[in-house]
Amino acid sequence: MKNTKKLWKDFVCCGNILVNCLKKENITGSDYMKYNFSKERISEGTELCSITADGFKSACVSVSFVLPLSEKASLFALVPNVLMRSSEKYADVTEIEKKLALLYGAELVADVSKTGEHHVLRMAISCIDDRFAFDGESISSECSELLFELIFKPRLQDGAFDSAVVESEKRLLCERLLAEESDKRIYAKNRCEEIMFSEENYGIHRLGTKESVSAITSEALYTAYREMLETAKIVVCVSGKADYCAVKELATGYLSEINRKAEIGETIFIERANEVKYTKETENVKQGKLVMGFRMGMKDATDDYAARRVMVELFGGSPHSKLFLNVREKMSLCYYCSARMIRAKGIMYVQSGIESYNEEKAKNAIFQQLEDIKNGAFTDGDVEYSVKALEDSFKSVTDSPEALDSWFMSQCVSGRYNYPEDFIDEFKKVTRDDIIKAAQDVTLDTVFMLEGTAKGGESDE
Repeated sequence: MKNTKKLWKDFVCCGNILVNCLKKENITGSDYMKYNFSKERISEGTELCSITADGFKSACVSVSFVLPLSEKASLFALVPNVLMRSSEKYADVTEIEKKLALLYGAELVADVSKTGEHHVLRMAISCIDDRFAFDGESISSECSELLFELIFKPRLQDGAFDSAVVESEKRLLCERLLAEESDKRIYAKNRCEEIMFSEENYGIHRLGTKESVSAITSEALYTAYREMLETAKIVVCVSGKADYCAVKELATGYLSEINRKAEIGETIFIERANEVKYTKETENVKQGKLVMGFRMGMKDATDDYAARRVMVELFGGSPHSKLFLNVREKMSLCYYCSARMIRAKGIMYVQSGIESYNEEKAKNAIFQQLEDIKNGAFTDGDVEYSVKALEDSFKSVTDSPEALDSWFMSQCVSGRYNYPEDFIDEFKKVTRDDIIKAAQDVTLDTVFMLEGTAKGGESDE
């Protein structure tokens, strides 16, 4: 009965918060959201970033660990999810969920990504803004305490992680890898990446491999965790109107107990491809997958980025692009066809779903669209549409504290933080000649074709 009353009280509480939020005035969306970014160094290899804004109803606190991408990828990828399962204070997921419920439904999240040849492990908590809490509670402070407790005070058994938790998370990580293999669109892109960067660390999957995950022991995982704490670059980010001082005190306190020496590697940029690598595989699916990897002529992530980004948008970044309008719509050669730039590595992928017998036609058509841009066969209107599409996309970054957090954390490897508006201003300065030059720098490196052998009835993925 006591628990029932408590749950009901929480339910009523959340309902009242929602009503209060709806009554608030001057809470606006992304287009003209005013926010400020600042950072400071708080310890060896550790930055504390602050993103303040008045218009949000929620706040976000995140801790990101940046490591060199290596053969230890599976070990490091497993660490965040294991940490989110328990701590010295919270024995299991049930205890953590109870605490989150008391914090007005706060949410924990852990994710793993790669930025260039760096492995980024991010753990974050989102909660309501303190001003919507009852009795003047500092919800963001309590949430920060929970997040730091989980990261820095894990629950151990005999000097290692709980083996039952580790085995459970290993199984889930293997399932994620299997899911990517089953999704043929993702699988084809991953295979192209693996082949294109077979001699570079960028070819390592952010989650590692099923074989390496299966081989992980609790002891090895704890050793990797300690390595992460001691050698990773750490970026703590406070966004929305979370209690900055409380987060700073927590971060400084926990990190003072660790003997740290951050090791920051560098990403290799190869400007041009010397030869084209071609690989074909077959699968019992109806739709073939064609993925083409290009080098963009970049010396680093800032090298004429604005011009190259506008060029990729014009080439295949949106429904008004040449790939979409011509290869997909006019020629009907693809079910989908798009281009994506990876700034942190200076590359571009073109991905398309095709009938396998149209492989050569599709490749030739894609090449022709790129040649047209190299030769200036596009209008000022095409450029205007491309810049406008990028502007809208970059403005959406200010839609939420979580989006702003992700935006600035994507730049944590370089430590050179730019506002979305900075890039928008640069996009607007790009000229036709800039776009033509950017296209002329592009060279094909790798082609991966997943040929479909099924006669019908198979799904696209």
